[in-house]
Amino acid sequence: MRQYILRRLLLLPPTLILLGTILFFMVQSIPGDVASALLAGEENAVDPKTLEKFREDLGLNEPLIVQYGKWLVQTATGDLGYSYYFSKPVWEVIKPKIETTVTLAIFGVVIAIVLALPAGIFSALFRGSWFDQSVRTISAAGMAVPAFWLGIIILLVLSRIVGWMPPVIHSSIFDNPIDAFQRYLFPSLILGFRSAAVISRMVRSMMLEVLSEDYVRTAWAKGLQPRSVILGHALRNALLPVVTMLGMLFATLIDGAVVLETVFNLPGIGLLMVDSVIARDPGMVLGLVLSIGIFMMIWILLIDLSYKVLDPRVEYD
Repeated sequence: MRQYILRRLLLLPPTLILLGTILFFMVQSIPGDVASALLAGEENAVDPKTLEKFREDLGLNEPLIVQYGKWLVQTATGDLGYSYYFSKPVWEVIKPKIETTVTLAIFGVVIAIVLALPAGIFSALFRGSWFDQSVRTISAAGMAVPAFWLGIIILLVLSRIVGWMPPVIHSSIFDNPIDAFQRYLFPSLILGFRSAAVISRMVRSMMLEVLSEDYVRTAWAKGLQPRSVILGHALRNALLPVVTMLGMLFATLIDGAVVLETVFNLPGIGLLMVDSVIARDPGMVLGLVLSIGIFMMIWILLIDLSYKVLDPRVEYD
């Protein structure tokens, strides 16, 4: 297993460089630049010579291959660069935002698991019942409804009908848990509900397949307790594909956080990404994507390692 982990970790730098390279040239193809964004607030039209001088000071007039070479060398040394729009090193801007996005994503995963596992298990056990039909209908609706639309509807209902809104000022969950919980509650529920819709259908499908296996029938014939058969024999073997899907869905949760942080005004990586793209700040966009890439690769590695816990027969060759 150690060799497997080492190989995966050694693949991390080249994968991130490839990801950053593709994104670097994509960002450069966007019309405008950070110099134009920084001078856009001027009352009068910016003098072209002033704008050109500003671009030269920022190094934006250098050939694209030269800019890429500087970025590559800088990134290889572990430096995410400098944000001209925020006038700070990229990592200093990103660091306080990580807690918000990670907390939102973790809450979403927990809610998804809490909702999806019981729904999928009982839907498989009572196949064709009203409960099964209800779960399938709700899960189909959950996959179809866009996260941003559901977030806007919830905000409208809370403000217009209920007469309540989450706290405006963001607080860290470690400093003010109550206010932070109110801020995270509804975006986490939206993320968790949409992920639970997918996971519950996968759990139902895998449980139906496993329940028809001979070893499960033998367990029933031996007179084992239903809890032992369902949880110890059926669910444990049905979870491997579900865990794989959970690893992929975590990327969707991060993607959904970008939208929901904007809707609910949560100061996380998602909202920062939107602001950085609008500001045409390539250093910040690249730093954000690389940070998310590192987090996602480590998460997928942990998911792969969890297979051994669920099934001791798994070998990492």
